[in-house]
Amino acid sequence: MKTYFSKRHADALRDKKLSLSFSKPLRTSIVRILDRFSVRGGWNDQQNFTFDEAITSLLTFYGKEQLEAFDEKDKRVSTYFEGFIKGGYPSEVLDAIEAWFDMNPDSACERELNDCLAMNNSSWRIVAGQAMLMDSEYLHTEMRVRTLRLLKEGDATGALEEFQDAISDLQAGETKDAVVKAHKSIESVMKTALGTSEHLTFGKLLEQLLKGGLIPIYYQEFLVHFEKLALGAVKERNRPGTGHGQGNVAIDVPRSLAEFVINLAGAINLFIIERWMETKRATKGGSSSAKAQPRP
Repeated sequence: MKTYFSKRHADALRDKKLSLSFSKPLRTSIVRILDRFSVRGGWNDQQNFTFDEAITSLLTFYGKEQLEAFDEKDKRVSTYFEGFIKGGYPSEVLDAIEAWFDMNPDSACERELNDCLAMNNSSWRIVAGQAMLMDSEYLHTEMRVRTLRLLKEGDATGALEEFQDAISDLQAGETKDAVVKAHKSIESVMKTALGTSEHLTFGKLLEQLLKGGLIPIYYQEFLVHFEKLALGAVKERNRPGTGHGQGNVAIDVPRSLAEFVINLAGAINLFIIERWMETKRATKGGSSSAKAQPRP
């Protein structure tokens, strides 16, 4: 089953590395938006099937018989999906939203919900059905969101998951894992653009993209340096004789470096996926034009 927000970030929540807060008006708006985009049925369309399915998923996720949330007297009582969002802990609100999108991955709902979160000055956004922290600490936020959306639109599933995981690991303080996954996301994007599932190195993938003209030759040196930066951040420090005699003792990657690598990975992913989609559109356009030509 899918892992929702509170389990993905259990350590960060426990250590109070993540700060969550949702006002009552915002919670009410979230419920109304999700309700409007839900699948309904039954007599007079009164039953909200998406809410029902999300509840089942949440109960399985929590291992509980019923959902509980705070009522107006600040007492935890059994509740339905709507009450869970309005009176649940902030982490439970994000769990509920992710469970809803797990049942109904509606991109129009996602856009409207994100507009609502932005309007209410919330630092959270929903990207491909997952909650992502987008506060002032994260540089190039819009670029990251755009990258995730393009990866989804381009069916680059592996890259999408790896880039999402890289951001999630950064939020949770797992900086070394964040760097590794950011690097892997680029390899997956390259494979998507090349239409291959072969186990090729970053260098071989780059070589094929350059050969096919998808990436200009003058980008080669930059991309090679990116790989050195990403791999160096997680490997160089563990070599014997480095780190002032610390030998093989693992040293955490500084957050600033991990964030820098993720932002670079996002920019590279965005560039490659856009170039690939432009190429596909041009190919389709060329085919259409050819078909439209009058026969001699």
